Amino acid sequence: LLKGADGYVRREVVRTLQDTVPADARDFCLEEYGDDDDISYVIASLSTVSMFGGKKVVYLRRQKDLSERDKDMLEAYVSDPADTAVLMIDDKSTNYLRIASKCEVVDCGVLTEKEVKSYIGFLLRESGAAIKDGALSLLYSYCAGDLGRIVGETRKLTSYADVGHEITENDVEQLVAADVDYKLYEMASAFTDGNAEKGLSVLANFRAKGEPAVKLLYNVTSTYRKVFHMAISDLPDEQEAKALDMSVKAVQFNRRMIAKHKTQISGYIVKLKALVEYLYELEYKFKSGAISDESALNMAVAKILTVSKR
Repeated sequence: LLKGADGYVRREVVRTLQDTVPADARDFCLEEYGDDDDISYVIASLSTVSMFGGKKVVYLRRQKDLSERDKDMLEAYVSDPADTAVLMIDDKSTNYLRIASKCEVVDCGVLTEKEVKSYIGFLLRESGAAIKDGALSLLYSYCAGDLGRIVGETRKLTSYADVGHEITENDVEQLVAADVDYKLYEMASAFTDGNAEKGLSVLANFRAKGEPAVKLLYNVTSTYRKVFHMAISDLPDEQEAKALDMSVKAVQFNRRMIAKHKTQISGYIVKLKALVEYLYELEYKFKSGAISDESALNMAVAKILTVSKR
């Protein structure tokens, strides 16, 4: 059973298992079944010995609800599986609760920052490259812990680096694009950490790129609304991500920051709630013509600085 939310890890596990089947035998020994396939076909395939010998790998990706009959068939099979086949199940639903205890569970969950850095270090060593610790931390942050993106960006950095060159923070800043959402959360985190200089620098970069004050005010308000929701919600990460229209990894990344701030800032949740209410009030005053967008943005930043480590 493949469990966990990290798509890159899941794809690597699937690829690794599928690679155990020789290339010249894959047409007969490698099969996939999805939502439109009957479970009886899956069982029949597992029970049929490959004409090429060796083990057959059958990948079941079905997430559509299974009937009780289907569940009974699967349970009967995993209770006495064929020794000539491997059944690999993509478990993203409640279909497979009954058989979980009888299966080998493969954790495809999001890796910790330490695990990601270790994995990237391994990939770089294989390619003969190296990266400074600060650059790796910045890369992890820019990609919000998304392993698939980190791997892709690492390959790009490696291709641009000269032989023997150690990838630096400047390389990451120049070659890896941090999206607007990341920059907004980076700004919010910097302000909360009491690093006004960094937070204002991010804001200044937005302004330098021509972002209007009204758009920044909207984005800042939206960012803190989401931070507050993540801080008080007990929804699982996947449900929280869906509710806020964010990636699961972004939710997990921000919840780690929030957990840190809760321990460092007295009355953090109360302050955060007051800030969100104030930002909505500023937005209303601007829209009603009581204040300009520039004034609203400046007042917002001044208020944000009150929610920081003291």
